[in-house]
Amino acid sequence: MGDDALTVRRLFVEANGEHPMTEADDAYVRAHFEPATAEQLELIAAGRLPLPGYYLSDETPMVADISACLAAAGGVEALHDWFLAFWPGHEETAVDEWATFLAGRYVCLRDLDPLSIRRRTRMLEQARAAVRALRTDPRDEVAQGALAEAVDGGLGVPGLDQLLLPMTAHDRLRFGGPTVRDLWVDAVRAEFHNPQPPALPIRTKRLTLRRARPDDSAATAAAFGDPDFVRHLLVGPQNPAEVAFTAHQRSQPEPPGEHRVLPLLMDLDGTVVGSVVLFFSGAGRTSAEIGWTVYPGWAGRGLAAEAARTLLDVAFEHYGVRRVVANLDAENARSAALAERLGMRRESARVADYWSKGRWTDSYDYAILRAEWEARRHTAP
Repeated sequence: MGDDALTVRRLFVEANGEHPMTEADDAYVRAHFEPATAEQLELIAAGRLPLPGYYLSDETPMVADISACLAAAGGVEALHDWFLAFWPGHEETAVDEWATFLAGRYVCLRDLDPLSIRRRTRMLEQARAAVRALRTDPRDEVAQGALAEAVDGGLGVPGLDQLLLPMTAHDRLRFGGPTVRDLWVDAVRAEFHNPQPPALPIRTKRLTLRRARPDDSAATAAAFGDPDFVRHLLVGPQNPAEVAFTAHQRSQPEPPGEHRVLPLLMDLDGTVVGSVVLFFSGAGRTSAEIGWTVYPGWAGRGLAAEAARTLLDVAFEHYGVRRVVANLDAENARSAALAERLGMRRESARVADYWSKGRWTDSYDYAILRAEWEARRHTAP
């Protein structure tokens, strides 16, 4: 090992300590970093390039690819001044960030550059403020949106999930605890973006809203085999075997942490007469989409309205979403009328926007906000 390599190794240990690397750690590092060259080690030893992010178990120094930074800066000689320019008017912060950059401490970033460093800082600050607000008021819609953007990003805005690498057990040792991603992506999602189902079944005036059972296939086969019934649905006609398999799948318990949809059957005195469903979507799963079907022979009795009103209550009160939408085939006049009776507003009429059953189909988007639903409930007779 040459003098530069020895110097770099010593500096790395001073900054990070000595911690073991497992085979899994090695594999991860090889996937995200590259071996340092002799030229890079010379520049690192001179304090002009960042320290290696890792040393493999075979002592290979592994560095982040900063070629884009060097190209934009105009070379190693200009890298320092180019880097500091990202913090105009904040010289002390810029100097601190340069020191952290050189120490190889930003191994959490997918792209090691000052723009990603600034974005990480901004999103962490935004996430911390949002978490404080939501622990005081879980229905704070501004905090919900801010946290969702900080974690998952938005239009043209990368969130922490996009900015941060998974990292390793080795990182938890050298940083003395959970990684940034552990704390501000995984833990935040578990606490705030992990909806839990309500107690089931749900009783309405006439209906029992419940999960599917394998023996429901007989009741649903006739409906889903009817071309007229499925005409406005995304699925086509299904044979009894397909219906039975779908019923079996929907009757299975959800894996922990994977509650993304609430599909319920409408049970009227032991007879399955339709279904209603919530899909969670949007930033931080603060929105949901609602859908409903009423089986042939049961339309016109207000059953879909009864079930949908109850599920809107569940969406806003149990899950705490801020907005519920319904997307309808524009030819489905019954569903459009029901959406309007529920107080949902038509927000768009899309022309030939999706392909279904051999043709381009028009659609309507309806929506209602939590505040609108609450106001409607308070003024309802």
